[in-house]
Amino acid sequence: MRKTLSLILIVLACVIDFQASAQIVASSLHRPPILTTTAIIEVYDQNQLKGIVLIERGKAPFGKALPGGKVEYGETVEQAVRREMQEEVGLELKDLKQFHVYSDPNRDFRHHSVEVTHLAKSDRTPQAGDDAAQAWIVPLDQIPWDQMAFDHAQILKDYLAYRQGQQDKMMLNP
Repeated sequence: MRKTLSLILIVLACVIDFQASAQIVASSLHRPPILTTTAIIEVYDQNQLKGIVLIERGKAPFGKALPGGKVEYGETVEQAVRREMQEEVGLELKDLKQFHVYSDPNRDFRHHSVEVTHLAKSDRTPQAGDDAAQAWIVPLDQIPWDQMAFDHAQILKDYLAYRQGQQDKMMLNP
């Protein structure tokens, strides 16, 4: 009886140890991408487009970028983009629309991120805050293509194609 009980305890200990090891392996294999959001903010002065908002990143990776950031646990993507624009450039968004999702695993060398890009409008001047060292309005013909961080040059090329009538660039029904 004692040997049987000892054998049962040993088997039970092995099963528990195996389950714990399996959970560690499974959790290391499943690493979901980080969800981020950005906005292409068109700034208008009396119905005249002045340009879009770009920032100079204050943290690595440095460069010029669309304002944006991570979606926090418990918030919607729409809440996140509005919060991020307040924090990063001090702007409230008008006419917010989802533009496109960018998910190439190599779009950010630090980690795999999935970015939900939005279109929005404003009639105010951006003010740098949070992760932005600078924020300004850039006319569409003066976008600094070779200085853009991440895949934001591609995002802006898609945006310009959309503005020129290529409706397939926008995800109308995501």
